[in-house]
Amino acid sequence: MDALNKYLFFSVSNDLYCIPIMIVREIIRYEKITPMRDADNYLKGVINLRGKIIPIIDMRLKFGIEAKEYDDRTVFIIVDINGDKEVYNVGIAVDSVSDVIDVNSNQIEKTPEVGFKLKTEYLKGIAKIKNQIAMIIDMNKIVKTEDIIELTN
Repeated sequence: MDALNKYLFFSVSNDLYCIPIMIVREIIRYEKITPMRDADNYLKGVINLRGKIIPIIDMRLKFGIEAKEYDDRTVFIIVDINGDKEVYNVGIAVDSVSDVIDVNSNQIEKTPEVGFKLKTEYLKGIAKIKNQIAMIIDMNKIVKTEDIIELTN
């Protein structure tokens, strides 16, 4: 299978999500975040990753789930977000990362319009893998380019 069909699976609260592996830059353990004033509550702040400023989005807060203190199991997934003129790096704070799995197009269904606590605008679809269901996240809908620019300047 090619990289277009590989997804990184992770959990937020008790729910399973995935994103295309091709947008994942790296996965790092929790490190200290510098808070940013006047930012939306889900924008936790920034980290300095080898000299590059990376905004961190708390996926629990973005999805309207109760906040949880970060601990040694908290993971930051650094992803590429396509802006108008360049690619930006953003970190998403998740509870854990599970696996990279090949997903065939016949294992992906459209997102139902009802029955989801998560806003369906953030979803590209639903992946059915074995006995599990994972929501496929559209990272370009999660993050606004303007927010990234504001946080990194």
